[in-house]
Amino acid sequence: MMPASRPMVLVGALQGLVLWWLWRASEDQVWPATAPMLLGALLWAAIAVPAAYYLSENSGMPRARRRLLLLVVGAVYAGLGAYAGWMGAPLDADDQARRLIGHSNAFGQILGAMVMGFMGLTLAAGWQRATRRFDYPQLFVIAWRNAMLAASVAVLTQLFWAVLFSGAWLMKSIGLHFISELIQKPIFAFPVTGMVVGGAFAVGHSRAELLVHLRRYWLALNAWLLPLLLLFGVMWVAMLPVTGLEPLFATRNAAFTLLWFAALAVSFLNCAWQDGEDAPHYPRWLARLLAPAWLTLLFVAGIAGWALWQRIDQYGLTEDRAWGAFVWLLAMGYAVGYSASVLPSLLPRAWRERARARWFATVAPTNIAMALVAVACLALLTSPALDPRRLGVDSQLARLQRGDVAPADFDYRYLHWDSGQWGRQALQQLAQATGTPRDVAIAGFARAELARKSRWGDDIDAHNAPTAADLRARLTVLSAPGDKGAALPESLVDFLRQPGDRYNAPDCHEPGHQCAVWLHDFNTDGVADALVLDSEGQDDGVNVHLLTPDKKRWRQVDQFCCRQTLAAWSAAIARGEVTTVAPEWPDIRMGEKRFRVEDDRADRD
Repeated sequence: MMPASRPMVLVGALQGLVLWWLWRASEDQVWPATAPMLLGALLWAAIAVPAAYYLSENSGMPRARRRLLLLVVGAVYAGLGAYAGWMGAPLDADDQARRLIGHSNAFGQILGAMVMGFMGLTLAAGWQRATRRFDYPQLFVIAWRNAMLAASVAVLTQLFWAVLFSGAWLMKSIGLHFISELIQKPIFAFPVTGMVVGGAFAVGHSRAELLVHLRRYWLALNAWLLPLLLLFGVMWVAMLPVTGLEPLFATRNAAFTLLWFAALAVSFLNCAWQDGEDAPHYPRWLARLLAPAWLTLLFVAGIAGWALWQRIDQYGLTEDRAWGAFVWLLAMGYAVGYSASVLPSLLPRAWRERARARWFATVAPTNIAMALVAVACLALLTSPALDPRRLGVDSQLARLQRGDVAPADFDYRYLHWDSGQWGRQALQQLAQATGTPRDVAIAGFARAELARKSRWGDDIDAHNAPTAADLRARLTVLSAPGDKGAALPESLVDFLRQPGDRYNAPDCHEPGHQCAVWLHDFNTDGVADALVLDSEGQDDGVNVHLLTPDKKRWRQVDQFCCRQTLAAWSAAIARGEVTTVAPEWPDIRMGEKRFRVEDDRADRD
């Protein structure tokens, strides 16, 4: 082992031990796992500080600035981790369905924090205190070195574990199981993985010249994709007057497609421009054509923003759309900033001559400005200040309160499982609403969702099942001509509202389900049966359930699906078009056994 690699290996081993301790505490539900905010703070700091230590090595920063950087990283990410712990914490002591990691939908926050840390560390390394300016060539070198280091370390770590498992399987094939058992123990896996990561970073730093050659090779290949990409951009803009925007908006993912195109264009242009010290490796005529072709990105980014705004205006803000708005802000900033090189008259007078003499002269200042904007925005988006989950909850609640969405169509599951503590607190408030019949219906749906113990399962807690009043408010009673208008029996309401293991029974107790009941004596025994129509949406087909009372309890006689909607069934019943008919083929009885005959050509739909 090289002497320079020992500190990194030791840091990796210490990190692995801390992560193992936190994992063990979370598994056993002991301190600090019993304090979710503390657990989150320790977890995030234990990941972020060693990563900052690895990536800031050999970055040219003075020792004092690097120490300060590590302290700031530890404080910032401990705060973000505490917030993540609060977001994933259970609502109360009895709510054990959630843990810190798994149901807080923190992927956006984690990815945003990673990008913020990467960019912030690069900016710190590129700041020149003497000139009070950022050194762009230094920013370029550090950013690409760290990106390639991180990628190579990830690959090497995976290869290390592939070798371990291959060796363990080989030894296991001759009856020696101790290696396989050892490497699967967390007390082994966490520290050893940390040591491998630290050692891989140390080797990468000692072989930095290899990364430089690999970077040049990679950038040279990607640079030649820019002309092809911008050719598609020019063709797209040229055909817009002919095709219009309707086909684009009909895809329902227009903003995603356009922003992805813009991201590739920005990436490929930076591959061609690199640190700006050398001219691009294009023929002169091609380099001149690429400059005006870049102006198509103004149209791409502008229409992407329009498409995103239409979705937000129509369906409200969600977490994904909030992150989409952030990406659009960056895309528009890059598009405008780079386009200023093509239109020098838009630049300050001091920049005009430089822009005319240099290919895409505004790349460096634009990249620095947008990096600062990105770090500032990510600091807000990953914190409570502008958390996209909180913004999404507020927007969706506002739509519900304005009446833009019906209580039965509102996505209560989004509040429960996709928006962390903000959504669960909002769901609790909805569950306590009183007042108008609409408020009562919303409260019933919210209580039913809170009773759910898993996102997609049917395992609703029986103690928190919808009340009889909640379910009655959600059920529509249908009647046919000549019906006497009988009221729903309490026993039927109790049957429909209770969850359980009733295979293929109606899901009227489920939030989002719309149910209608027709009381009718279908078998002419003098007792009213119930035809329950269960639908998940206005445009969906229904599940039809025939229920009959059996010793003061209800049981399901039969169930089938059909493509007709709930509205179609309701209208047909009201017109008297739903009737019973004698079977074409009688049942066949052999002794006490009875066999039902069904014609294979019959179609129930």
